[in-house]
Amino acid sequence: MSAIDGPIPPAEDQAVKQRSSQQRQPEPGEPVCVVCCRYGEYICDATDDDICSLECKAAILAEINSTPQAACDAPKPERKVVHLSTEGLQDECIVVTDKGNKLPEWAPDESVSRLSKEQVNALLQGIEVSVKGEDAPRPILQFADCKFLPKLQGNLEAAGYETPTPVQMQTIPAALKGRDVLVSAETGSGKTASFLLPIIMRCCLIRIHGLSEREKPLAMVLAPTRELCAQVEEQAKVLAKGLPFKTALVVGGDAMPQQVHRIKQGVELIIGTPGRLIDLLSKHDDLTLQGVCILALDEVDCLLESGFRDQVLQLVQALAMPQILMYSATILPAIERFSSSLLKNPLIISVGTPRQPNRAVHQIILWVETKNKKKKLFEILKSRVHYRPPVVVFVNSRMGSDLLAEAIRTVTGIQARSLHGEKSIK
Repeated sequence: MSAIDGPIPPAEDQAVKQRSSQQRQPEPGEPVCVVCCRYGEYICDATDDDICSLECKAAILAEINSTPQAACDAPKPERKVVHLSTEGLQDECIVVTDKGNKLPEWAPDESVSRLSKEQVNALLQGIEVSVKGEDAPRPILQFADCKFLPKLQGNLEAAGYETPTPVQMQTIPAALKGRDVLVSAETGSGKTASFLLPIIMRCCLIRIHGLSEREKPLAMVLAPTRELCAQVEEQAKVLAKGLPFKTALVVGGDAMPQQVHRIKQGVELIIGTPGRLIDLLSKHDDLTLQGVCILALDEVDCLLESGFRDQVLQLVQALAMPQILMYSATILPAIERFSSSLLKNPLIISVGTPRQPNRAVHQIILWVETKNKKKKLFEILKSRVHYRPPVVVFVNSRMGSDLLAEAIRTVTGIQARSLHGEKSIK
């Protein structure tokens, strides 16, 4: 790593990166530019900050020179996005400035604060939760420990939420504290509520405490499929009923003008797929994500497998350094590398035994010769003991799904439909 000093050299001198757009993303353990979150290859002599380019250095120096005494005396400011003049550049540079207003720090019920370290360790061991990271908040024992708004607490009870699941016990207080988290939890563990509840609570508090200068939306959830996005929005509406909290679903297959109109009306939360959001923002320059302070990435493993990595990074770089809640079924090395470039001092929360089957799914293995597979499937579907609809059968090809669905209807009389990429989403 080298230090940058002196005036900006001419464009033909490429020994030092001129613009942030020329810099790569950081690898695990590498310094991160304080301005744009790319690889912090250099150190600014005037501030000792990690920076990625001369452009970002100029942004820092411009801010210091505008208020020199305040820059020397004041603590490091909270950050937000401001767009510099970047004429001739392909990417916009993100600059950090003081936000001003803050939410009051969240604190759990006193009963949680009284838990000893030994009690916390015994509790986490009993619910099979492991936590890595500094200053992890104590887990909650009941939803009342979160001190939710009365209406939100009432919605929880009306929706049938009685006691928090293991992932909710540790993740909700961490998220309410404003911490970045990387969570490993299986499907059906209650992870959706573990990020929706803090999002709803914090967004409502922003309104209650008069921080209305923040541009909407205030939060965003990214998921790999339109179906998962729709499920998340449906659950958000149930939990936020009667609160100043509106949502917008931004996925493919629905009319974009309607989605744009919904967002412009003012929503607290956008739930969408990365590709659709990129498409929408690229076609509507008047839409901004600068007010987003919380970002949840659901099923990160699927997002990476589906090729959404670059799109997710593009969206993150458009935000004002938000709190990030990241969820995955397993934490593989690729996910660790991805998260290390995005999360700030994160807590890594793992629920259950890694790389083990979902306990909610009862698995039976039957050895069947290839030529007898259809016959055995028909026997299972016609059995009153084993056939409990709905049933999903996975096959290797689109044509195979069409042929098998027709065969099931013909042989068993059961209504079966095929579903694949060539089918209409309607």
